[in-house]
Amino acid sequence: MLVDNDVALKVACYSLADEMVSATSLGGTPPAILGVGRFVIRGRLARGSNILDVERAKAAFERLLEEVSLLEPDEAELAMAADLEAEANRRGLELDGGESQLLAILINRACRLLITGDKRAIRAIGVIGKAEAAERIGCLEQLMTHLVQIAGVAAIRACVCAEPKVDRAISTCFGCARATTKQEEVLTALTSYIGHLDREAPGVLLPGHDFAALAA
Repeated sequence: MLVDNDVALKVACYSLADEMVSATSLGGTPPAILGVGRFVIRGRLARGSNILDVERAKAAFERLLEEVSLLEPDEAELAMAADLEAEANRRGLELDGGESQLLAILINRACRLLITGDKRAIRAIGVIGKAEAAERIGCLEQLMTHLVQIAGVAAIRACVCAEPKVDRAISTCFGCARATTKQEEVLTALTSYIGHLDREAPGVLLPGHDFAALAA
């Protein structure tokens, strides 16, 4: 299971790192991030203009690093990533270096799933990597849906709404501008975002609105 920088950063900000690792570990194997990602995320945390409690997020990320695996792409994967980026650029799509490397690792090492918060990358994968990555991409909204199904909306909403600027779409889904919200309302909103993305990149996302398909 692979996790991109955006997802790792946001679960740290939400203090949901333990929950994410538990939900995405397969057969006792924890999820993995790119080794260079730890430096990228630390830099983003240091800038942290949209994070209310930066120190808490920094501490949460350091704890996350103790739980995940760190991956380095090999030469073949770096070459594949460069080709994927070039093809995306040729088609006017956006696929940055980190996402292209994770996609190359997903393909080359036959990983089960890549969870990414980069919707532009998912759209690009839907064009340039659909055959290789079919039903092996998970979005942030699917992860959040899965966490709600496990822990309940009250617990997850409290974490999200403590950092409402980290991801405005997620904050909207959890009704952070309101005093209360019902679990079915949150799940409906998350499902709407997932459905929209699935229509933009059909066949790419893991089937379903959460990660239940991983148990199949």
